[in-house]
Amino acid sequence: MAASLAVGISGIILLVGGLVFLAAGHQQQSAVERPLGQALHRGDSGDAHSGLWLFVLRGDEWDALPEAPAGFPLRDSMRTVAIHGRTLEETVSSNGTVYRVRTERFGTEVRQAVFDERRQRQDRRRWVAGLTGGSLATLLVAVTASVLVARRAIDPVAKLLDLRCRFVTDASHELRAPLTRLHTRSQLMLRRADDLPEPIATELRRMVAGTRELGEVLDDVLRGARLRSEVPEHERVDLAHVAAELLAAEAGRLADRGLIAVLRLGAEHYPVLGVRPALRRVLSALVDNAIGHTPPRGRITIRIAAVNDGRTVELSVGDTGVGFDPARHPGVFDRFARGAGGQGRGYGIGLALTREVVESHGGTITAAGQPGRGARFTVRLPAAPPSRPRPAERRSAAGAGAGETVNTPGRGAANRAGHGAASAAPSRGGRC
Repeated sequence: MAASLAVGISGIILLVGGLVFLAAGHQQQSAVERPLGQALHRGDSGDAHSGLWLFVLRGDEWDALPEAPAGFPLRDSMRTVAIHGRTLEETVSSNGTVYRVRTERFGTEVRQAVFDERRQRQDRRRWVAGLTGGSLATLLVAVTASVLVARRAIDPVAKLLDLRCRFVTDASHELRAPLTRLHTRSQLMLRRADDLPEPIATELRRMVAGTRELGEVLDDVLRGARLRSEVPEHERVDLAHVAAELLAAEAGRLADRGLIAVLRLGAEHYPVLGVRPALRRVLSALVDNAIGHTPPRGRITIRIAAVNDGRTVELSVGDTGVGFDPARHPGVFDRFARGAGGQGRGYGIGLALTREVVESHGGTITAAGQPGRGARFTVRLPAAPPSRPRPAERRSAAGAGAGETVNTPGRGAANRAGHGAASAAPSRGGRC
């Protein structure tokens, strides 16, 4: 803000100074032209004191002045004017100064007026020095005033940001203590999972994974509140594995809502470079949005495919819910924008945060839908460059095929495949 104000004021100063200099230069030009014209028409001889001399050529006779500057008159110019009759204007640098010379014919006479511009040039140098000094002084005052005004204008905003950072930091710190206790108790219970039925042990694993994910969210919130500039290190993230984990974690909620969730993917892997917790939250937000806007016995489909000759990984989440009209909801990714007919209790920032995460990974996200016929959100991310798989990865890939994972109400995850099976990967949060 200070720089903008200073540049604006400097521009005004330069404009005014330029106009003043042009006006002064025009006035000086008139001050030179007037005595030259008067000397030529009146025949005044002039003198060194006035800085004006007049030389006259009558036939072959010269009127010479004893105090005339060396090198004058310009005899060749006077002969040329005598022959052709055209007025001749010249500027001559001599004797450490600059002379304005005008040669003109009057009847049988040729007159040459010489004017010394020493004083005018000295005046111009003084004007330039004065304008430069005044401009610098004014610019210094303008910069100082701009900085003060900018600080006064930004101070309330800075205080609000500081309060926001303090609140987020304090709130995250207070949430971390009970979350840590919950995560620890979940781990202790999971260690005794051998004595528990498998469904309960599975839910405990999901609870451990959920508390760990919430802890990562708090870390991101703290990172943003502290305005840290470092970018988290990117890693290779397989979106198919993330989607399978998410469907397994959401199996209970899907069953409660009476929804069917389908994961469709091919035989290949779909790695991208990014931050795994952030990409998991992208998919979680899209699935949560689909669950909130899909009525019972509805269907949610997650598709992952490689497009653009394998250079892009496309992830889409579609549902058979209430949908939306793109013409009436152009800002579906704006903050606090909420669709109609949903049953979620969100505040309309999930999709906005999703777009920010996707764009920070160099990708794009689009939405399409029709009222009463569902919606589809499509994320496109740059595919990770190929890397040499480790032996364990090669053994795992050898037994994988193309297919779909289906979560049906009340039955958990069941695999249906035409050419093989791609099962939902279990949560990796058993022990920390």
